[in-house]
Amino acid sequence: MYNNAGQSAQWTGVGRLISQNRHCIGTLLDSRDADSDPAAPAYVVTAGHCVGGINGKVLVDQAISGSISFNYFLDTQDQRHTVRLKRTVWNSLQGADLALLELDATLEELLALGITPVKPGISPPSGNAVQIAGEPSSIGKGLRLYTCTERSQGTSSVGSWVWRHAKRNDCQGLDEGASGSPVVDTASNRLVSIANSLHDNEVGAIPVQRLNGCFSAGRADLDLEDCQLLPGFQLEPQGNSFKTLTKARGVVDEPLEPARWGFQFLIDTPRYRYKTSTDALACEDPVGYSGTISSSETLINDPIGPEPGTHYLCLIGIQSPEQLPSRGLMANSLSVKVDLLPPGRPMARVMTEHLPDGGARISWLRDPDVVFYRVKRGAPATTDCNDQSGYRLLRAQSRDIPGSALPLKLCSVAIDVIGQSSEFRSDLLQATAP
Repeated sequence: MYNNAGQSAQWTGVGRLISQNRHCIGTLLDSRDADSDPAAPAYVVTAGHCVGGINGKVLVDQAISGSISFNYFLDTQDQRHTVRLKRTVWNSLQGADLALLELDATLEELLALGITPVKPGISPPSGNAVQIAGEPSSIGKGLRLYTCTERSQGTSSVGSWVWRHAKRNDCQGLDEGASGSPVVDTASNRLVSIANSLHDNEVGAIPVQRLNGCFSAGRADLDLEDCQLLPGFQLEPQGNSFKTLTKARGVVDEPLEPARWGFQFLIDTPRYRYKTSTDALACEDPVGYSGTISSSETLINDPIGPEPGTHYLCLIGIQSPEQLPSRGLMANSLSVKVDLLPPGRPMARVMTEHLPDGGARISWLRDPDVVFYRVKRGAPATTDCNDQSGYRLLRAQSRDIPGSALPLKLCSVAIDVIGQSSEFRSDLLQATAP
């Protein structure tokens, strides 16, 4: 985009945000109302993972270092306005991926520089036309504008992060470094979502409407009755609690041993509630949660399933048994995701390709439940695949064996996500004519 003649003035409040060596995009919010204080600070919104967001923790009123550069266009590189970040007002990766930041400047000061803020709005209907202003690559060049449609997705996830009420749009060209880019409804010119991830060449985004009702007289106030950002809690998982794949354990002639959550944690509230579901959106519904449990008992080891598929553990921290499930509390619920795979021992799968020199290229294939392989090889007459000695961890998924080293016997064992071993597989590799 260009702005040498003010043709892109509405995007001057979108800029390159840098914090903790991460490069993202942030958007200046229009937080004004009829009673706004001229001395009220300026605020930007970006993706929570851009500025130190941690799964399990809702961050409130914390100091932050970094900056954001406005008027961020290709032809205004010598006219950019860089402002320091001052504090994190609110940041969450629990069901959302949003951060509200206060700048070390007032909104009036930025308006005087010609920087245009954007009003937050409500999520439009699925299939609505939107625009995204972001910088996909070549950081430092300037914003690009994308036009596409946005639709509701329900639930989105990356690794252990689970985001509810997520959106997805078909804008093309965004890449790493564009997280936090604003998604603006073309009909209202309101900020409706923040880009936070890429999925199959599409852009995932998080609605910002939870920020509505959190400003008074131009200042952020999370204690306002209509603000749905609090209460939050701080949870720290212990060990390998955020596992993403598991399965029931099978033993011959014995019933299956069910997979269990094994979710152990520390939490900063005196008590908590939890439930399990196959729908992450159910985490925001208070129906079905357990009674209150003391924070000294922080191991949830319920069975998972038994049906294979995606399962969620929902958890909220509470102050007392009498605490009501407010909208803000339920919106801050933690969703822990795990995919339950079908039971059974893994299978070692090996693919062999002939090479021009008469050798062989061996590739070990990984089913979703296979974590790693152990292999050994040797002379066909003396190598026993059923003998467990001599196996080594496979460090590469493929290997070329020259024709001069053939024939040989290749032994392979697959290990799955719960440590079960496959049957020993034996492959006899023969040289071929070059």
